[in-house]
Amino acid sequence: MPVSSPDSATPTDARIDLHGSRWRLVGLLLLACGFTAVCLALLFLEPEDGPIVAPGSVEQFILIVGVGFFGLTLPLFLREVLRRGPVVSVSRHGLFDRRLSSDWIPWSAITDLDAVAVGRHHFLRIAVEPDHAAALPWTRRARVSARLNRMYGEGYWLSGQGVEGGIDAVLTAIEQVWHPDA
Repeated sequence: MPVSSPDSATPTDARIDLHGSRWRLVGLLLLACGFTAVCLALLFLEPEDGPIVAPGSVEQFILIVGVGFFGLTLPLFLREVLRRGPVVSVSRHGLFDRRLSSDWIPWSAITDLDAVAVGRHHFLRIAVEPDHAAALPWTRRARVSARLNRMYGEGYWLSGQGVEGGIDAVLTAIEQVWHPDA
């Protein structure tokens, strides 16, 4: 649930902190562990009548890709599960998603906020002034994903995945603290 607390950047303003939804992330972590284990078992277990998957087959290639993909997601999910404190904070000063940036993104640098759905997943697309984009404290991960997501629109993408209350909680927090006349 959102928690109001003093903002470290602007002590007189309130901020709304949104914490991570740990149980959903734990479920995704366990699912990724399970898929990795199944792929590894199918690759390396050999019953008495021979290997489960023929060496050099398309099935073996798919299992190797599965081990690589799901194995690489494990540290990402583990990092998110172990993250302490709020994941997203919103204040009159700006927006701070700790997965995307290392500091606050001021409202003055943001030109547009747009709720986007890609399949069942919901995102907040954050368009920023092109002149300011290079100077903002985006993480490397955010800059790479912004380049990859260009087919859906320019900007940085804040995911509701892993945030308690999802993207709706983020939008509600923005509505509570953002005032166009400020």
